[in-house]
Amino acid sequence: MATNLGARASQTFQSFRRRDFTLVWVSGNIAMAGRQMEVIAILWLVAELTDSNALLVSLAGGAPLSLAFLSVFAGAVVDRLPRRLLLATMQFIAAALAFIFMLLLLADGLRVWMIFVIIIGGGMFRTFELPVTNALLIDTVPRRRLTNAVAMLGLGQNLTQFVGPIVGGFLYTPLTPAGLFAFIGALYAAGGLLALLVRTRNTTVGQTTPREILVGVGEGLRHVWQRKELFMSLLIAAMYNVTGFPFTTALMPIFTRDVLKAGVDVLGLLNGAMGAGAIIGSLTVAGVGNLRRQGWWLVWAVNGGWHASMILFAVAVMTLPGLLPFGAVLAILLAIKVMTGIGRAGSLVLVMTVLMGNSDPEYRGRMGGMRVLAIQAHFPASALNGWMVTHIGAPLTALYLGIGGSIAVFLCLLSRRLREA
Repeated sequence: MATNLGARASQTFQSFRRRDFTLVWVSGNIAMAGRQMEVIAILWLVAELTDSNALLVSLAGGAPLSLAFLSVFAGAVVDRLPRRLLLATMQFIAAALAFIFMLLLLADGLRVWMIFVIIIGGGMFRTFELPVTNALLIDTVPRRRLTNAVAMLGLGQNLTQFVGPIVGGFLYTPLTPAGLFAFIGALYAAGGLLALLVRTRNTTVGQTTPREILVGVGEGLRHVWQRKELFMSLLIAAMYNVTGFPFTTALMPIFTRDVLKAGVDVLGLLNGAMGAGAIIGSLTVAGVGNLRRQGWWLVWAVNGGWHASMILFAVAVMTLPGLLPFGAVLAILLAIKVMTGIGRAGSLVLVMTVLMGNSDPEYRGRMGGMRVLAIQAHFPASALNGWMVTHIGAPLTALYLGIGGSIAVFLCLLSRRLREA
């Protein structure tokens, strides 16, 4: 039994035998922990400054992704420039923006419009972050370990999704928001320094002139269109960015403050519970290894995790507070959020596995860029969510989007190429 467990653990964590993979993984996830704390701090600041204005809080959740359409160009750049230097540069820029937040808070000069300017500006640079991190990680492992590497990337992101919100929620008050942003900036800077230690070099394709970048973008779009399994997986990613991600980001402060009548520590616990579920999901996928019919499993991960849990969460907050004490209600909601995390992990890993596993190596940066392009849907969806919450409330918004999203994703199974991917 002990031998079998040891073999399973060795299989699950095999990618960490490579030095550069470990460096990229640690660099990216130190920064991701800072990102999760930053989300908590920004959303709570906007909620406090606007007295829980649902539209502004929702827009603050989606604003970092307002320029995600630039990712198609970012992906082409990632395929042409040294990826480790790009990753380090993105981390240092994020650190500088966190320190700007800190200085504005210390000077008592932070206003809501400033928050939007900073996070939208930061979002422009972060369009590079996901493509370069994914491509650099894949550069460090052989093709046969692709699923394991993507799952381990997801595991790291989900660990930070678990730890980051809880730490951010509990440090927000004792450190003060300014102190929390100083801590976040230090995390970003540490991630940038680690990225500089990576030795793996990507094979660049072409030049970085504007014309060559545009040519590279066109080639990437054509590559996706010709391989319908890539197109359908990106379509599904766009769908759960319309429905699921606003539920887990912008709607959570509204649920916490206005429906549950709780504080930022409870918001951290709810988001942390999703991270705990995502850890379980990532470890499960990593242990299983390469799956057959990944497109089929992708659909079930999205609907079983994202949409089913949204429906359950909405029903729970509408019915349980009048029947059970707050502690019992919170425990049930945390369990539902764990379910969300499991589906989140499975869907993110499977989208990236389908994209990277079914595309040629020279397109990896552009596939990462296309993946971020799908996230662009999160920004207009945040405005839609905010508008719906204003008119029908957060519970019914989550319920309707969960039902509608589930139907739309199941229809994607009509694609034979996706079913067989």
